[in-house]
Amino acid sequence: MKKGFFIVAGILLLLCSQTRANQASDFKFDKQKAQTEFSDLNQLEQTVMNTNLTLSEMQQKNMLSANFSNLNLSSSMIMEPLLGVPGFWWGCALGLVGVAIVYIVTEQDMHETKQALIGCIVWSLVFGVYYFAVY
Repeated sequence: MKKGFFIVAGILLLLCSQTRANQASDFKFDKQKAQTEFSDLNQLEQTVMNTNLTLSEMQQKNMLSANFSNLNLSSSMIMEPLLGVPGFWWGCALGLVGVAIVYIVTEQDMHETKQALIGCIVWSLVFGVYYFAVY
């Protein structure tokens, strides 16, 4: 009885959500609007490709459009962790090899490397305490 009830409830839920999704305007794609939104970014990309200037050099020479002129390029850019895994866990799982991987792949990002080193130290301490507790 319970199984039948859950099957019927699941089917009804799927039908209701499908009907709601068909009515939603969020799923409509306007290609012209998307091209308009990305036109400044495409122009910036072409300028960078043709002039071989960095973004900070372009900012100094006032070559950026109004949308990009107030970017704060002096602060370090926030990068995503390596493969979506924070540096701490690279160091914790792989030890010194993980620290080396983070250092090399993140192009010597000292914050991530420090986090990987902390992870390596934490793993070493946990393993040391476990080793001495068991033996």
